[in-house]
Amino acid sequence: MAIGAKGQRGRSAPWTYLANRALATLVPLELGYLISIPISDIFYVLWKSKRETARRNYARILGRPEDDPEVRRLGHETFRQFGRYIVELLSVQGWSLEDLEDRITIHGDEHFDEARRYGKGIIFTSAHMGSIEVASGLLLLKGYRVTTVAEWLEPKMLMDWIVTCRERMGVTLLPATRTGMKLIRVLRRNEMVALVVDMGVRNGDGRPVTFFGHQTYFPTGPARLARISGAPIIFGLAVRRPQNRYEAYISPPIFANRELDPEEDALVTTQRIVDEFERFVRRFPGQWYVFRDMFPQDGAGPNGS
Repeated sequence: MAIGAKGQRGRSAPWTYLANRALATLVPLELGYLISIPISDIFYVLWKSKRETARRNYARILGRPEDDPEVRRLGHETFRQFGRYIVELLSVQGWSLEDLEDRITIHGDEHFDEARRYGKGIIFTSAHMGSIEVASGLLLLKGYRVTTVAEWLEPKMLMDWIVTCRERMGVTLLPATRTGMKLIRVLRRNEMVALVVDMGVRNGDGRPVTFFGHQTYFPTGPARLARISGAPIIFGLAVRRPQNRYEAYISPPIFANRELDPEEDALVTTQRIVDEFERFVRRFPGQWYVFRDMFPQDGAGPNGS
């Protein structure tokens, strides 16, 4: 079965998605990666604001100045890795589940089974890192029904394409606001909620945590959802490896601690998620898409104030 074959019955796919599927069967992944390199390099040169943001973040996590050669190298590398992500966004829709299974090696697969045994659903946390499409395909491969949240984009044609791509991979997209009760109902059906944690310091509420030795702010939504629902949290992602292969990493389940005050529990649980995330950034720094400010500037709070 093709990865993109799963979706809502009776819903016709937009022409953008159909064109995507056709293109995916014509352009090999390897060729797409090659084409993405010069395009990514052009964006690196021209998109000054994102280039500078990436360098600021890498300078912080490496403890080096922004003009340091390694900071500059990683700032350039993350643009190229993001180019590969765009290629995968287009290409994966044409893969079969057998193709995906052949390309990916899973580390920590047993943690999926451990989390599922509690019967409370699973909160899958991840980040803007590695191959997001392969990670989504992995969840489909494991048989999970997934619900996640997203900012609704314009133009409508673009959002229709994104929604269809996710639907055909077994993922339901909800708006990013006022969805708390819907997510709880998903977990009560013993399904999976997927949430990203690296939203940046200017994107909503958060609690101060330590990330690479610096205080910054991460969203507490996953932690609060875990406390209300009793669902375990796992952190996972898929990274690119040589010869167009991928490795997926799944961390052990994290649980809310009801013996703690709710605010303290939110802080402790969020810090544990951040610690898992930091571990992977240390291993694969160039595959983290650091285009949002992750650390407050000049003492600013989570909303830049």
